[in-house]
Amino acid sequence: MIKSRKKRKNRYQESTFGRLKGNFRTLHSFFIISAVFFFVLLLGASFSLIYHKMIDGPWLSLKEIEITGIKKLDRIEVLNAMGLKKGQCTLSINVEQVTEKLQSLPEVRDVSVKLELHGRLMVVITEREPVAIVKCGDQNLEMDPDGFLTSGTASDSIGALPLISGLCGPDSRKGDSVSPLSLERIRDLLAAVRESNSWLSMNAINECRWSENGFTLVLGERAVPVDIGKDAFNQKIAKLRKVINTLNERGWTDLVTHIDLDYQGRAYLEGQFTVPRPVSGPVKQPG
Repeated sequence: MIKSRKKRKNRYQESTFGRLKGNFRTLHSFFIISAVFFFVLLLGASFSLIYHKMIDGPWLSLKEIEITGIKKLDRIEVLNAMGLKKGQCTLSINVEQVTEKLQSLPEVRDVSVKLELHGRLMVVITEREPVAIVKCGDQNLEMDPDGFLTSGTASDSIGALPLISGLCGPDSRKGDSVSPLSLERIRDLLAAVRESNSWLSMNAINECRWSENGFTLVLGERAVPVDIGKDAFNQKIAKLRKVINTLNERGWTDLVTHIDLDYQGRAYLEGQFTVPRPVSGPVKQPG
């Protein structure tokens, strides 16, 4: 009779109790992780609810927008550019973005936006100051000292500002700029006219026409063209004063039809003169 061999116990084999204990630990860890997850989720939902309650509260709402410095701009136009609504949460207002939107308006030279307590937004705008009216096709646009074209002006409202034509075409629009070279010449011309304001007012100049030969001033009720070229405006306007004085002395003021000052030391005149005499050089009779 063969005796069965006694089974040996495998000391590396996990016991049933050990397996149950391991499963319990895994389940316990799962419950802990789930509890933490749901706690964080509940905490986030609570914070979200509190946040929305706060931003919907009256203490954080936009109650007032104060705009100062506007002269030609309309308040509604400024508000539309800002894109803000009364009552919205002040936490949602980006001051830098609002500033950029306002600076995109052609009439705005500088702007300051400040959000104060109690839902008050302060907006201080500095508009562009025009120095001339530029004729672009059938529209008249204001030009600031930097050559920036802004809002249009009706023909019958043109006053002390000089009217400049020939600088831009009909396609030019508000927001465009005059070329740097043209702007430099315009500045020199306007400076020369201002220095001569004691005898030559801006109202006496009906138009400043620009062409490839330079500027032509259109003077007086008879719209007499006066060519002054592209440079040395101070000297040429001083020469114009001498020409006008001579015309007044000889009684030829109403006879002259064209004055050309774009010559060094000389002036050429055209008109229905009774006697062809030189003013500051030879006089050209109309052909």
